[in-house]
Amino acid sequence: MATAFFRQNPALIPLILAAAGGVTAGITYAGYTLVKSPEVVISRFGPQQPWNNIKQHENPKLITINKQFFESRKGIETPSKSF
Repeated sequence: MATAFFRQNPALIPLILAAAGGVTAGITYAGYTLVKSPEVVISRFGPQQPWNNIKQHENPKLITINKQFFESRKGIETPSKSF
């Protein structure tokens, strides 16, 4: 049934592929954010503020434009330790 529909309307194939790719990318990014992002806390028993465990030289971002910035901060002490 689906093959007959696409034979009658072949111009819809790229549209459906693009929509499926967008949905897949959205779900994949949401899963990545849940697993890797320090701003999202889904564990009740783990550390309640995991963003405080990020070191000065670590980069939690998905895309970084200026990678030298994080490399230059390698020897700097965390300012929050002084409080």
